[in-house]
Amino acid sequence: MNVYLRTFARVILIGHGLILLSLIVGCAYLESPYTYHEFDGLFVYYRTQDISTYRELLPKVFDMPDEPLVMAFVMDYYKMNKTTEPYKEAAVFLLAKYQQRMGWHCVTMPVTSDEARIGGIKYLGYPKIMGDVRLQREPSSYTGTLMLNNKTVMTIQFDPKKDNDVSKSEEEWFDKFRGLTSFNLLNGEIYEPEFGRRTNLLQTSRLYPDKLIVKTGTANLTQDSEAAGTSSARLAKVFSIRPTEIVLAYYLKNSFTQSFGTGKYTGR
Repeated sequence: MNVYLRTFARVILIGHGLILLSLIVGCAYLESPYTYHEFDGLFVYYRTQDISTYRELLPKVFDMPDEPLVMAFVMDYYKMNKTTEPYKEAAVFLLAKYQQRMGWHCVTMPVTSDEARIGGIKYLGYPKIMGDVRLQREPSSYTGTLMLNNKTVMTIQFDPKKDNDVSKSEEEWFDKFRGLTSFNLLNGEIYEPEFGRRTNLLQTSRLYPDKLIVKTGTANLTQDSEAAGTSSARLAKVFSIRPTEIVLAYYLKNSFTQSFGTGKYTGR
């Protein structure tokens, strides 16, 4: 309960104890800002041969992973708590090693909400910037697009498999990615945000198909480093890391209510 509500409650207490009780009960059920009720999006994971650029973008505090991998996504957080504006988001992550543990380090995260941008930077350490993010849903395909300065920087074109026939290789990749944390830089330290549960998404979708939908398939990822360069030289490098092989791609729709928990600082 914020300061305004506390003061208001004390005034009512003088002659309206029953109203005060009602106010307190009502406030107890107010949702925290940035409670996510439902969202969907596209994910691609890929190998690359642009190792020198990969190492340049990865902060020196992190070691190179045994197998460099890139993750890119386009998300639509369209059903939030009442006080949070729905927004869309795109991101590029690099797999990193820190103190012998593997995790994802975000190198850019454009969003469509300035409130989400500021909060993500200040409290979570994500390198958020403003961007134009779009997610188009068709009966047999999905398209995620990121635009910066009115120029298309990244497009993910995804075609789900019929009957969602998951291959053995896809099963293995979902298992490999289970439990991986994020390594962010916040206040000069390594910060690991907490969001939802780090489970095998594919297995969870099979257990709770009414709450989590995962569709695997084929994806085509296109990036324009020259267009990204109109925003910054660093972004030009981020979107110059080309995929040599997409190892996993999927569409996800989540209806589990989630929010950011208490993250932790794990080093400098």
